[in-house]
Order: sequence, then structure tokens, then C-alpha cells
Amino acid sequence: MKKTLCLLVPAAALAAAACAPSALTPYTFSATYTPMTSLAEYSPARDCAAYGALVVGDARSERSKVGVRYLEDGATRHDVTMEGDAEAWLRQAVEHALSSAGIEQSGTSDKRLTVRLEQIVTDEAIYRRAEYDGRVVVDAAVAGGGASWSAKKDGFAENYGYAGSAENYQETLNHALDKALASMVNDPAFIDALCGP
Repeated sequence: MKKTLCLLVPAAALAAAACAPSALTPYTFSATYTPMTSLAEYSPARDCAAYGALVVGDARSERSKVGVRYLEDGATRHDVTMEGDAEAWLRQAVEHALSSAGIEQSGTSDKRLTVRLEQIVTDEAIYRRAEYDGRVVVDAAVAGGGASWSAKKDGFAENYGYAGSAENYQETLNHALDKALASMVNDPAFIDALCGP
């Protein structure tokens, strides 16, 4: 009955908005970074906080599949994959977080900051619109010059909109990544390690 009513809606745009997709397929989107947090979410770092080298990496065993998508009333799950350079995506986000907190790279610093992707997870649940969840976990460490700090930081984000939207996936994961990195730069122990003895 619902399907018949949906087909009778005269405007295509209204029909698309009112009717759930009848079938799904796997989905792929590209790793594209755009900041999703405001400067107010970063605590200004002490003037002594600086790093000499930034190393990023991808420690995930599965580097393409990042999640699943499904109809809320269906049991079938379809893979979601992220294509492109995940390390470049991570580097842009790390540099943004450091800059937002006022942490600068210095040629005189012997501190090495390493940030690696540990996990990227997405979930797209679809009814008339889609609910997107995303989680990103990074492993961060500071070493050199007597410093020794490491921690896992994770961020979670939610989104809502059209099903199968690359923009919605990107916004969700960018926001989750930004939250994880904001947690890193706002960590007093991280700043202590960058300031060092």
C-alpha cells in the first residue's frame, strides 16, 4: 500500500523525498578532507608546544572497506568503501588540528609526532532518509628530546540526509576525525610532551 501511494505522488522530487529506496548496492566515496569543527573546539596551546617532524600512517589491516549500508527494515548489508589516499586525508586533518591549537612545526624541535589511523567505521541506515554514523580512531605518539607520550584518540559523529551521498559520508567521517584530533591537541599530557624538558 505504501509503495502504491508513493508512486502516485506527481512530483519526482516529492516522490524521492517520501519513498524509501527499494534496493541497495555497495557504495564507494573518496577520501576528501574539509574541516568540520570550529576554532572554539581547540584549546590554545602553550607557546612552548612545537614539533620537528610529523609522520602519518595507516595501520588498518583492511584499508578500503569502512562500513555497511542497509535498509532499516531489511537484513542485507552492503559494503561501503573509501577510495583515495587515506594518509593524505589524515595529514591534512592533523595539520589543521595543530594549526587550530597554535602548535607550529619548528626546525629547532627534536620532537617527532606520529599519528596513525587505527579504525574507520561507518554505518548508513536508510528509511525515507539516511542516518549516518562514523567513528575514527587514531594512535598518536610524541618521541624525541626526552619526550615519551602515546595515546589512542577516537571521535564519533552523526549525520542525516539523502541516502548514498558522498558528501554525507565525507562530512560524517571528517567530523569524527576532527573530534579525535581535537581530543589529541587538547590533551595536557600531549602539550607537556611537545614542550618537553
